[in-house]
Amino acid sequence: MTEFEKYKELLIGRTLSNLYYTEQNGPHDFCPGIAPAYYFATIMEVDNKVKYCFWSDCINEWNNEEPLLTVTSKNWVLPKGLVFKGQKIVDLTKDEDEQLTFHLENRTTIRHTQDYGDGLYIENPDFPDDINQYERYEFVAPKSKKPKQTLWQRIYVYLDSLDKSFPWNK
Repeated sequence: MTEFEKYKELLIGRTLSNLYYTEQNGPHDFCPGIAPAYYFATIMEVDNKVKYCFWSDCINEWNNEEPLLTVTSKNWVLPKGLVFKGQKIVDLTKDEDEQLTFHLENRTTIRHTQDYGDGLYIENPDFPDDINQYERYEFVAPKSKKPKQTLWQRIYVYLDSLDKSFPWNK
């Protein structure tokens, strides 16, 4: 049995009681000119008793004494009314980058990404798109209006903004 199959067996069918994160470590300005990076852990509590720390590609039982902060619509700029607590985990998938996504019974998805800093995305396709999509899903302090991008995407956007005579701008 693979690690991924073990994760599925461990969590599918269980109820997400709460979602936490650790205090953000940062800002780290590793690439001047790009927004600073912040790092944190995301922890889910299932069935009101067991806590699991999940990263982009692994899940471990949380036994750390580090203080936890509860994810709310205020501190993560989520749409009011978005429900993830009390929902059953119905699926666990991996994308092409091997990053895990939790699927809840109400179509909400949760994923923790790791790139230049950490990101937590909580999404539900049933919410209207009139909310600014970049403030809707990810919290990076201080508030950033840009979505999380790979280094190459950021370089492309930067170059694209410099000169409109580049071939891809014609």
